Amino acid sequence: MSSQLGKLSLKSIFCDALAQIDNANFKVAFWDGSVCEFGTGDDFSLHFKSKEVLKKVLFDAQLGFGEGYMNGDIVVEGDLRQVVRIGLLSARLREKTKQSLFNRFKLNVLQRNNKRADKRNISYHYDLGNDFYRLWLDPRMIYSCAYFKNEHDSLEQAQIQKINLCCRKLQLQPNERLLDIGCGWGSLLINAAKNFGIQGVGITLSKEQLEYGKQQLKKEGVQDRVRLEYLDYRDLPRMNQTFEKVVSVGMFEHVGKANMRHFLENARKVLRPDGLLLLHTIGKTVEEPTNSWIRKYIFPGCHLPDLGSILKNSTSLGLSFIDCENMRLHYSKTLDNWGQRFEENESKIRSMFDDRFIRMWRFYLAGCSAVFKLGAMHLFQLLFSAGVRNDLPLTREWMIKDHPVKIHGCGVRAR
Repeated sequence: MSSQLGKLSLKSIFCDALAQIDNANFKVAFWDGSVCEFGTGDDFSLHFKSKEVLKKVLFDAQLGFGEGYMNGDIVVEGDLRQVVRIGLLSARLREKTKQSLFNRFKLNVLQRNNKRADKRNISYHYDLGNDFYRLWLDPRMIYSCAYFKNEHDSLEQAQIQKINLCCRKLQLQPNERLLDIGCGWGSLLINAAKNFGIQGVGITLSKEQLEYGKQQLKKEGVQDRVRLEYLDYRDLPRMNQTFEKVVSVGMFEHVGKANMRHFLENARKVLRPDGLLLLHTIGKTVEEPTNSWIRKYIFPGCHLPDLGSILKNSTSLGLSFIDCENMRLHYSKTLDNWGQRFEENESKIRSMFDDRFIRMWRFYLAGCSAVFKLGAMHLFQLLFSAGVRNDLPLTREWMIKDHPVKIHGCGVRAR
């Protein structure tokens, strides 16, 4: 990389890498007034304010661009999702530099998630304040991929459909005990208690989520059926409790590569024989380092697991694989909804945080939407059983259609 920089200007290296992309229409303006135009130049424009910020992009495209944008050193006019799309399509911009090799070293050797680090990392993201998340999430405060049955579903409707989908896949029955690992603000457990009659326990490391969730339990009248606890998944066996069903939505990404097996092992320990585990996680089809900018600024300590590693670890622990659904397009659409609401509430968010924070979150929401849509990231819903089960329906119809279930003693029906 250094010898290449010596022979060519930074601008030449950058423009040459992007010139290899087909059907690209954008402009790049540099600090000295020079401009590179690709195609019609109509989709978006970039402005690099200094040579130094371009150098950082060429050294580590993910971290360099993310930092440059959030710091105001790179100005984007147009759709951020298109910018990310071009970045992902530029293989030459992501060639194996020294930094990308170091990122792989960090993935395999340096990244370790212990209890203290996990508490700090979870608090960093999820304790930004319930008032902040309330501005752009749905009223139930569900911060995970929604499930759209058609293009016209509202975010609120799609989130309810996602929760009901999870409950159907788990085949929840009245009075069964359900554990939610990483329960967020408690919406899934509240729904499962009201509409499926379960007895539930949720654990989280976010104090803001825990406080809000407990308030919601009382508001919804399910505090006698559901309880939430501030607890690390590593301490689950100390509860001395077992459950017919276990669910984890959007939490597995936070445990780190070295702890994937430990997480699954503890979930298996608290799952009763023939019980079902639903694992809902962002993931990859092959192992590779997690985006360096995301790991530094949005989700410290995160690791996006690859599908092969999940299956290898789970099946070796006696978890029998039943089903996997890829919901990546649903997540792209979810992120677009969040992004739109974020922009609609920008003035309120600006009263809470500074411009740098707003650019950081704008890039996070738009960038992740683009990455899911391009197929660089996936959203897996994986279903396992504790031991082999041959009594489940032969088709996936039971996961798709709503089947009313009478809940004795509760006077309600599953919807």
